[in-house]
Amino acid sequence: MEYQKYLKYFSLFTIFACLSYLLYTNDYVLMLDSLRLPFTNQSITKPLFSNITLTKNQTNDSILELPPRKTEFQNHVSDFHPRLSIHIFNQNVSLIGNTSKLILLGNGFFGSRDWGIAVPGRSSTQKMTSLFCPFLSERCDITTDFDRFTEADAVVYHIRDSIDQNRATQKRHPKQRFVFALWESPPHTPNLQSYNQFFNWTMTFRFDSHILTSYYSGNAYVHTSSPFYQTMLHENITRKLNLTTITKDHRPSDTILEKKKLGIAAALISNCGGSSKRIQFINELKRYIDVKIYGRCGLSCPSNINCRQFIAENYYFILSFENSLCQDYTTEKFFAALEHPVVPVVLGRTNYSYFIPSSGFIDTNQFSTMITLARHLNESRYNKEKYLSYFSWKKDYVWGLHNFFSPFCDLCLRLHLDSKPNVIDNIHKWWFDNTCQTAQVPP
Repeated sequence: MEYQKYLKYFSLFTIFACLSYLLYTNDYVLMLDSLRLPFTNQSITKPLFSNITLTKNQTNDSILELPPRKTEFQNHVSDFHPRLSIHIFNQNVSLIGNTSKLILLGNGFFGSRDWGIAVPGRSSTQKMTSLFCPFLSERCDITTDFDRFTEADAVVYHIRDSIDQNRATQKRHPKQRFVFALWESPPHTPNLQSYNQFFNWTMTFRFDSHILTSYYSGNAYVHTSSPFYQTMLHENITRKLNLTTITKDHRPSDTILEKKKLGIAAALISNCGGSSKRIQFINELKRYIDVKIYGRCGLSCPSNINCRQFIAENYYFILSFENSLCQDYTTEKFFAALEHPVVPVVLGRTNYSYFIPSSGFIDTNQFSTMITLARHLNESRYNKEKYLSYFSWKKDYVWGLHNFFSPFCDLCLRLHLDSKPNVIDNIHKWWFDNTCQTAQVPP
């Protein structure tokens, strides 16, 4: 019958239209994109560095739904210490496309034109692998070639080296990111008034930076259950990288403890000044307990051993005192100490519990008087179980996957994920206003 023929044609047309809609609408493509699993091994069952959970349908609890994919870049804090917004630890790498971003080093790093990372002749794979993000090998390249200025997605300027602003302004294009990079504290930073409305992103140790360049990167420790560590295991095998990691003693032996006979606490200091008044602080502490200073400001360590290692072997506590009390400013004085069997005593303007559990260090800000601090150090030194508890957090961490400039991996990732326009109106105010405090030595 004639109507059956038309019904057949209508049904075929309807099926074709539905399939076309499913294949070509953005919703379907986005859903597939959110389900991709690149750079994973058998132990990972979700997209790298993302937390996708299934929820029950409000009207039918037998139906599980995917949450809507966030198309804008979102800052996330890691589930493991350090609890920081380190992008390669917590961003969803599966959301980046197959394109590659170009990062231009706009000037040198304390005179080193290639910063030690954009070495001529190295491939993008070699560069990104050396920064410990081999999974971004085909996604970014780093160069010093000014002839490629106009094609660069980001131009990074180290503030302590000279910057040709006129040249930069003439060559820049609207979609480029000019990046303010700095590792020094505000008291050691030049005036920044001429850079207002010049930069788009910040790349510093401050937690509110676009790219966090914590000194942590130079002595990084990674939890063995973290997605980043599992991914690096996979990368190590598939790419034959020959990476090695090191575990640290989370319960120092009696042999190690018995060697600590030179005193209770020591500090390693090369800058005898500093606005933190750390030398004055130590001199006051000496009135109550034995404290030694090593380095340019004190005693010399034996020439056949690393000075920090020497202190760790012979003292119970190391005074990890910063030279400036500025927002989030935390240097290798803290992070390098974590690799050794010694407890860090900290002086700084930061929340150290973002870096490691609060049970792993002693914060001088928690003591109103010098004598109460000295008493706490003495009691902890003679209470074996109390002293050993400071190391327990290290049990599930490994060291070895680190490079001081690993934050360039975060810059690469953010270039792919964050397209939102941004101009920093007053970089001078952001960097200097109310970011440092005057030191007060406890009585």
